[in-house]
Amino acid sequence: MLEGQFKKPKGWLGKAVGRFMEFENDELIQWTQSFLQIEEDDTVMEIGFGPGSGLALIADNSPGTALIGIDPSESMVEMTLRKLQKISREQQILLIHGPAQVIKRFDVKLDKVYAINNITFWEAPVDTLTFLHSCMNKGGRIALTLCPHEEGATNDTTEVLGGQLTSLLKKAGFIQIETFIKPTAPNNTVCVAATR
Repeated sequence: MLEGQFKKPKGWLGKAVGRFMEFENDELIQWTQSFLQIEEDDTVMEIGFGPGSGLALIADNSPGTALIGIDPSESMVEMTLRKLQKISREQQILLIHGPAQVIKRFDVKLDKVYAINNITFWEAPVDTLTFLHSCMNKGGRIALTLCPHEEGATNDTTEVLGGQLTSLLKKAGFIQIETFIKPTAPNNTVCVAATR
């Protein structure tokens, strides 16, 4: 039951899981965003935004950005909406309730895209990344972060995931692919960043 809540949080338990994810991912959000080089007039998308900490951080630090978030959990959309409403800045913000592949229904040009600890839940990651590549402006940046939590995972698992993320991004057409490792518990975290 708990695994399902991390994939798609629902109800009061889902909101509790969202608060846990917020606490656990705070450092990873800042780390991941550092590889994107976000600028004031960028259009930034977060896939799987959870309780909205990442979008709120960008809204607070880069008020000129336009923000787009996609998340499969209605509970997380509600939490994030409340959080962003408290940030008193005029900003274009679009929150979408749905899975990662829902982006294929939208016609939007993106500068920066990131996802933290959720690409393993995407139904067709190569197809979705390929579509994102087609939506991104030249020179745009993407960053995918994963920290393995499953039973039996080790730092070697993190290395393997880094290779898999690199392969996905190559297949989708991204270039200048870089892999970064961050010491975290219970296992190291990997972020793979690339350029359109």
